Amino acid sequence: MSTISAVPVMPKTPAKKHVRNMIFMLCGSLMVTIGYCMFIQPNNLLPGGAYGVAAVLNHFTPFVPIAVYLVILNIPLLLWGWKQLNLRFAIYTVIVIAMQSSMLFFLQPYFPTYTANPLLGCIFGGVFTGVGAGIIVRYHGSGGGLEIVGIIMKERTDISIGTISLLGNIVIVGLAAFIFGFERAMYTMVSLYVVSHMFNSILGGFNSKRNVIIISEKGQDIANQLLYQLGRGVTMLQGEGGYSHAQKDVLICVVSRFELASLKDIIKAVDPQAFVCINETYEVMGLFPRHGKRNISRMP
Repeated sequence: MSTISAVPVMPKTPAKKHVRNMIFMLCGSLMVTIGYCMFIQPNNLLPGGAYGVAAVLNHFTPFVPIAVYLVILNIPLLLWGWKQLNLRFAIYTVIVIAMQSSMLFFLQPYFPTYTANPLLGCIFGGVFTGVGAGIIVRYHGSGGGLEIVGIIMKERTDISIGTISLLGNIVIVGLAAFIFGFERAMYTMVSLYVVSHMFNSILGGFNSKRNVIIISEKGQDIANQLLYQLGRGVTMLQGEGGYSHAQKDVLICVVSRFELASLKDIIKAVDPQAFVCINETYEVMGLFPRHGKRNISRMP
């Protein structure tokens, strides 16, 4: 009997999702442009990523424009992203680069600049740039350069994209510091750290949840209290102790970080001996009400 190997096929993206992605990537590109034009460039911060490499190369070969180096550096990265990820990612990245280039060309003269405090400029420039870049990547695009490397390497190393980009930028800015000055490099490091933090926050989600595993001999009582006091669903499993072979209930519940203290109080009140394991959960799919329904009058 012949066997047929299953080839994974990427599902076709509906047109309305492409439109949604484009709108969010446009908003992200605008935030990146604002961060660059209002805070990063006016405070003379060193560029990172492909632009930073292009700036260093341009310093030694001033007869070659930075734009030419950017194209030369981004083309192989785009081809690599197409090969390792998919065509949609490569097309989205080209569109994002075109968006940001157009915004820089047409809108930069109209943006105010902030230079009163370089440190504040670093921080707010990092916030705008990090949030904008995070939105772009969250909707399947990238701004080119190290973001492409970070997205590909994350699939292989499980290190966050923001962290990979931060490490790469530190190396690039460290080299650029010998050319453009160490004080500018130190301010740039502050901005890059903020960019990385905001980038990871956008991808992971600000409203993270907590996944709680509870092992107790009073599982049903704990489940009742969680259902009626917090309004959160609970999944109950049957477990057995590996050493004692005692039968215990295993409860799985997902709560918001604001409900975590109440959950701990409920468990301590019902079974102080319960074993509890709490993990951070970045995203929940399925039925999860934004606010649990508390109805104290229905408490058993």
